[in-house]
Order: sequence, then structure tokens, then C-alpha cells
Amino acid sequence: MLYELYSGIFAISDIPAVYIERLGVLAIADVHLGFEEYMAEKGVYLPRMQLKKVLEYIERSLSIVRANTLIIIGDVKHLFDRLGRRESRDLGEFFTYVTKRFSKTILVRGNHDTFVYSISKRYGVEIHERLEMENIVILHGHRDDLSDLKEKDVELFIMAHEHPSISLKDPTTGYSTKFPCFLLTPLKEGGKVLVLPAAGLYQSGTPVTTSPEGYLSPILRRRALLVDAKPYAIVEKDGVYELPRLLDIEDLLSIF
Repeated sequence: MLYELYSGIFAISDIPAVYIERLGVLAIADVHLGFEEYMAEKGVYLPRMQLKKVLEYIERSLSIVRANTLIIIGDVKHLFDRLGRRESRDLGEFFTYVTKRFSKTILVRGNHDTFVYSISKRYGVEIHERLEMENIVILHGHRDDLSDLKEKDVELFIMAHEHPSISLKDPTTGYSTKFPCFLLTPLKEGGKVLVLPAAGLYQSGTPVTTSPEGYLSPILRRRALLVDAKPYAIVEKDGVYELPRLLDIEDLLSIF
């Protein structure tokens, strides 16, 4: 049920989360609570599944691993310009649940995490712009703010923002199949970055490629050696599958 993505860091079954064993940390990313409210304002009515699904992910994770700290790697909410009414209720329910299940809950702020300070403080949730834990740095990834870390012994960056997925096409039929994925890529300056898939049910993901122009994060666009990046596809009800580096499967990648 556990798949080691990096030394001591594990994917858990088919869940878009990682377990950092030595730190007792469960990390998830890009929950985007309030997305249904945002879409309803545009006249698109989606089942209210975002909160339910992320709580299911966490509960299933805790049935497999022993974690006392939850780290949300940004974008716990969706609306940019305000804290929506439904979004606020969902955040309250989410924070109530996780603060009972974990000794500590930390939000590493993402670009969607506006207007969260008061509600986070109410539930005792810590907020950080970036988190350094031993030789690991955790950040959302919407800004390229790694320059001041050159002198530090950072082995691994864990980030989000990208919602990575891998879309593979059948060379015979041309049909494509898409999976959320973890992406582990070396950096030009040394070290590696592990990108987590989105925990939000409706955040389907950016297809990974060897082209820097296809990525949202400036860290991946400017610093990553994408030809050597390795995707780990999440197959629902089956688990995680390590795939060859992107350069080796470039002909099978689809961006649609």
C-alpha cells in the first residue's frame, strides 16, 4: 500500500498524498474547497464532492500510516477575491475535522489562499509561506523563491500548484488515457523537486511534458531538468506506477 517516491517519502495506495515517515507528516495539496460555489456562479452546478473526497483521502491515509502532522501545500480554498459563504462553511468543517485528527495542522500558503488568516487562526492552523524541515523545503510553487536557499543543504523540495497528470496515448489507436501523477524531477542547481497531484476532485491536472512552456510553476519552467523527470501515475483502486523518465516516453505523451 506504500510506494517509496524518495528516500523515506511514500505515496499511499491510490491517494494523492505523501507520507514523510521520519517526520510523521501527511501532506496533501490543492484541495480547492469552494470550487463548486465558483462554478455555480458561472451557471455550472457540480455535485458538492470536493470536501467529502478530501476527508475520505485523509481518513483512508490514516488507516494506513501513523501521522501526527498534516501539511496542506497550498490552495486549501478556491476563490481569489473573497472568502465565499459556502467556502467558509467547508473550510470550517475541514479544519474542525483535521485539527481533531492531527496534533498539528499547517497550511503552506498558495496563490488561492486569500482571506484565510482569521479562519485558520480560529482553528489553530499554522500558516507559512514556506516550510523548512530538516533537508526538505515545502512550498506551494507559484513563485520562484529558491534563490536564498543556495547555501543550505536542501535535498528535496516538495511543492504543488501544478496539478500534474500524465496523459498517455495508444500508438495504434491514438486514444489517450489520463492519470493524476506525482512528478519527481532533478533541478539544474542540484537537488530534486517532488510535485504532488491535486487532492481536489475537480482539479484534473496539467499534462506533464518535457517542454518547460507547458508548466504553470516558474520553478519547473526555469529550474527543472524535465527530460529526466519521472512520473508516478496514480491508478484508482490499484495504486501507484513508476513510469520511465519523460524523455524516454515522449512519443507516448499527449497534452490533451
